[in-house]
Amino acid sequence: MAYDEDTAITLWPEYFDSKRTRAQGRKLPKELCVERPSLDMIAKGAVLLDLEFEIYEDKAYPGNWAAKNGCVRVEKGKMKKTQILAEVGKILVQNQA
Repeated sequence: MAYDEDTAITLWPEYFDSKRTRAQGRKLPKELCVERPSLDMIAKGAVLLDLEFEIYEDKAYPGNWAAKNGCVRVEKGKMKKTQILAEVGKILVQNQA
C-alpha cells in the first residue's frame, strides 16, 4: 500500500518517550519506550517495517503544544495503529545506543 496523506497514521515522539506518563501522551509500556526518541529513530522503525512515511519537523503534539518536536506520518499498511506503535517501540528499544 502506498503512502496516502488522508489515511496516514501520525506517530509522535511523545508516544515512545519513557520519561512521559500515560497522561502526558505515552502510548506504550515503558519496556517498549526509550528516553527522548528522535524523529529519525521513529522513521528508521518505519523503514524496517517497510512502511512509507513523511517527517514533519514543525508540528507540535496537541498535549505538548509549546514544544514543536515534530511527527512522523506513516502509511496505514496492513497493521492497526496499536500494532505499528508496538513494532516501532520494539525497534527503538533494540536500536537505542
